[in-house]
Amino acid sequence: MPRYLTEGRSQSPIPRIPHGPATLVIDISGEDFMSRMSSARASGPIEGMSTSAFAVLACGLGFYMGWQTVGISPTLFPAPQPVSAGLVTAGSHLETGLFLALLALLALFVRRRGDLMSHRGLVIAAPLLICAATLIKYSCGWLFDLPAGLIAGYALKATKALLFLLWAECLCRVRFRDTLLCVALAYGVTFALCLLVAGLTPLAALITHAALPLVSGALLLTLRNDSAFAGLPQSEAAGAKTLQRPPWRLFIGVGILGGVVLIVNTLSETKSPSAELYTLLAGLAVSFITAAIAVRRVERLNFTILYRWLTPLFVGSVILVLVLESGNQQYEAFAIGVSWSFFRIFTWTLWCSIALRSRLAAACVFAIGQATLTACSTLAQLVIDYVLPTAQLAFPVTVSLVIVIIVVNAAFVMSESDVSRWFKKRGEPKGLVRESEEALGMRLSQAARDFGLSKREEEIARLVMEGKNNAVIQERLCITESTLRTHLRNIYAKAEVHSRQELADTLATYGEDE
Repeated sequence: MPRYLTEGRSQSPIPRIPHGPATLVIDISGEDFMSRMSSARASGPIEGMSTSAFAVLACGLGFYMGWQTVGISPTLFPAPQPVSAGLVTAGSHLETGLFLALLALLALFVRRRGDLMSHRGLVIAAPLLICAATLIKYSCGWLFDLPAGLIAGYALKATKALLFLLWAECLCRVRFRDTLLCVALAYGVTFALCLLVAGLTPLAALITHAALPLVSGALLLTLRNDSAFAGLPQSEAAGAKTLQRPPWRLFIGVGILGGVVLIVNTLSETKSPSAELYTLLAGLAVSFITAAIAVRRVERLNFTILYRWLTPLFVGSVILVLVLESGNQQYEAFAIGVSWSFFRIFTWTLWCSIALRSRLAAACVFAIGQATLTACSTLAQLVIDYVLPTAQLAFPVTVSLVIVIIVVNAAFVMSESDVSRWFKKRGEPKGLVRESEEALGMRLSQAARDFGLSKREEEIARLVMEGKNNAVIQERLCITESTLRTHLRNIYAKAEVHSRQELADTLATYGEDE
């Protein structure tokens, strides 16, 4: 069965844990984690969102991703019935084609009718359709040998595009660091669910798998009925939507990396269920480590730093999996789990960051990103199935080509300079170059009067809008660091912003509507 890197699909099958008196204990101190969450929110709260709504968002997204990941495991359920087994590949291709078509239709619907979350019928129908598709697929292909029903189940599974875009719209109601935290926690829930389902009997696992989208849909409906959450805008600041068109190179770069993940997983020797357990444990570890970093809200943490971790992880994964000590499945599976889980967290965060800065609706941005990723992964699967067997390349040559693709992608398609320039577009004050100093001063003075800023606070606000760091501001104004931080906190409170970039955007665009 070909494995496509469609949304939420793991590149390693879920391990089959032998039945018996086995217990997996994951000790996470909820009290300590929530105390750190409260401390983090004190310095920069989740804009307009309660802790309970944030928890519902992370868990609901995790249940959706868990359904996706569980559904592609070749070891979780027994083999399909004889006749149906021959149609599994065709069904997968049909599902992929319909999924891409439905993404395009939903994106068009959003552009004409507004966001999907405002339509209660769609929110209710999405999980029900996925649950029905799961039950039909496994009933007709695994419990009974009904090929027509199996194909129908695969076709109906394409409706996962609707639930995917609904969660995308929800995710785009939080800011960057909160998005990173939410996605990391969601994948933690995903891998925990995978470990849980892997320990069940096949029938219990099938029933649990079908129930996962229902739980996800119930949590989605809870968020929709939360008036405070529903009222949150899908934008970080009034002047944040600066992208006129999607950054295609970033989408294509992510798609290429998705194809690399698929190729590395196919060429690896991590085929035994016992080794694949390490993949899930690695994913769980990466998810909670990333969440811990996001909770701390490191001041310098931004998307560029997140990007810098990506290429070294991929190159290291290729070396560990395909080059060193062939046959050691444990560390190979762990390396695959680390690179894949971080890649998925990176991908969701990237798409959300683009949506927050784009004039396109969030669902449109995620539809473009997922369609590009799915297309590139499908192309990689065709290369694996038809090109590599006929080319008969030596294994070292194949490994070298994979590393070259990663390096070329990082250097030319999705380079750090491109990511930095794109990410800084939001931070660059509008009109700073176009407007004269006099006009800029008048705008800043008007904002200072309306916000009630003192003369010193106005001076600091001007330097922040010009992109000066704390050291430069301290030197120019001859003030200490503690004094500067006190002034900044007062300015943020008066302007009702939470960061330097939000302040710069607010001041640079102040009064544009008038």
